[in-house]
Amino acid sequence: MSTSSQKGEQSQSQNQLDLFKVTRIITLESSDGPRFDVTEPIAIQMGTVRSFLEENESSSDAAAAAWITVPLLNVSSSCLVQIIKYCTKHHQFKVKSAPEKDVKDYDSGLLEEWWSNDIIREVLLSANYLDLKDLLELTTKGIAERIKNKSPEFMRDYFGVVNDFTPEEVTKIRQENSFAFEDIDQD
Repeated sequence: MSTSSQKGEQSQSQNQLDLFKVTRIITLESSDGPRFDVTEPIAIQMGTVRSFLEENESSSDAAAAAWITVPLLNVSSSCLVQIIKYCTKHHQFKVKSAPEKDVKDYDSGLLEEWWSNDIIREVLLSANYLDLKDLLELTTKGIAERIKNKSPEFMRDYFGVVNDFTPEEVTKIRQENSFAFEDIDQD
């Protein structure tokens, strides 16, 4: 067996071992109460959690430092399940040095799975709160695709914005900016 193939096998074996490496368990407590235990590499993908851990690292109590609960006051349990799933899969991609195409395919599948506008909006808000930039970017792109070529009425409804224009003002705006209303999809 050649030296390069031995190194390749060792590297692959090491990556598989790293995936299951024993690390500290972090408990994430959702806003509605349920708690989820995750490994530290999963938890620290979330900037808010990473900051919480860094601020609480000064604890001299080794037992407390080994098992920490992080309260996530703005993330529901149903949304946290989706976020943990995302972070776990992305950690696996990183450990395995997965091709970018695999990551993009997975992310596209998630957007399809999150078919409900309410789910994707909640994940977006939670990703923002958790400072999870990649997921925030993914959900932002997903929402942009959903509202592309939609009417102002559709977008107001989608984002829960009340129309404070009078019918006369709406008519005037539509006339002055008629180009913006071309090729709009039927809602």
